[in-house]
Amino acid sequence: MIINDKDLGNIRLVKNARARKIIVRRKDNYLQLTHPPSVSLSYIEKTIEEMKPRLLKLLEKGEEKTIFTPETHFRTFSFSLKLTESESTGNYYMRLKDGILSISCPAATDYKNATVQVTIKDLLEKAFRYEAKRLFPAKVEKLAQIHGFVFTGVKINKSRSRWGSCSSKKSINLSYYCMFLPEYLIDFIILHELCHTIEMNHGGRFWELLDKVTGGHAKRLTKELKSYRTTW
Repeated sequence: MIINDKDLGNIRLVKNARARKIIVRRKDNYLQLTHPPSVSLSYIEKTIEEMKPRLLKLLEKGEEKTIFTPETHFRTFSFSLKLTESESTGNYYMRLKDGILSISCPAATDYKNATVQVTIKDLLEKAFRYEAKRLFPAKVEKLAQIHGFVFTGVKINKSRSRWGSCSSKKSINLSYYCMFLPEYLIDFIILHELCHTIEMNHGGRFWELLDKVTGGHAKRLTKELKSYRTTW
């Protein structure tokens, strides 16, 4: 069983008859919680809340942070990053054109400086938001037409804990952090949420529908998606 926490992301719950207490370990890019069979879900959720500060540190400790320099190779499905330095010591400049996001940094920039990294990442997030708003609604429209789904709108947000969601009014919400993902996984997230316009829960009929529109690859793509996290 997998539960999703707004701060910690996906947490895999593993029932173990030999377990005498709750144990949480980091596995790749997610947390795994092992618990005795007698423990209730409400108790597990309460324990997670109590342990949250320590669990956040556990995630951060194992997470590789991206340090952006002119030598960094970073790309999304719609653009590649190009970092350069200007001759001036003034401001940062950004331009997105022909699939290249050019960020010009002040001369002699110290890329190890935390403030510099925050500035670069803020500019990248602006590009994420712009591209997501430009591209994602058309993707939703196209996939909905192909598979016969009906939706009422598309909203772009900045959620780190959920790639996407679908409201009871059939409105699709997508995080601009989906820009971190390969394009086929973005399409998979959109199809996942479009399936919720028909099946709001994750029951058997939902998975049958998602499997149908993904050519029988719903479980494989779901597993692959879990390996991705934002690395800010």
